[in-house]
Amino acid sequence: MFATYVDEKFGSLTMITLGSISRQQAALWFPFLEEGFKGRRTAIRDLTHGVPEFVFWIYPDGRLHNAGRSHRSNPPPGYEHILNDEPDYGGFLRGRVVRIVDHQLIAVYCREDSLASNTTQLKQFLAGVDQMPFPIDDAALVISDNADIYGTMSDLWERRYT
Repeated sequence: MFATYVDEKFGSLTMITLGSISRQQAALWFPFLEEGFKGRRTAIRDLTHGVPEFVFWIYPDGRLHNAGRSHRSNPPPGYEHILNDEPDYGGFLRGRVVRIVDHQLIAVYCREDSLASNTTQLKQFLAGVDQMPFPIDDAALVISDNADIYGTMSDLWERRYT
């Protein structure tokens, strides 16, 4: 079942929670998604920079670029300037895929509403993910670097067609 859009207010921070997985359920797998978690961004960075399965850039047209171990060291050739254009990155999306035990997580560095609805960025993201060099689980949880929860990959595919 696809959950409705929920803005959750944590102190002065409002976060998006979408999809079939509640924030409480997601926090069982990834504790930094828990309501009121202190040091959330640091915890996300520590996990995604630890041992990522894949580090990527996705071109505006949906092509995937393998960033190796670092976005900064491996921007798409000829587009080095996008590193200085946070959070839009010249229309590129960047992110990291990680796994803890049986749970896959994709963290995307983007504006909070970029993947929240059927947008150009959602289509771009899905096209890029479709080119990953290994399978992405339908149950993989997709979040922003600020802990907005966009849902599972299945939720995003469903959103793409609504």
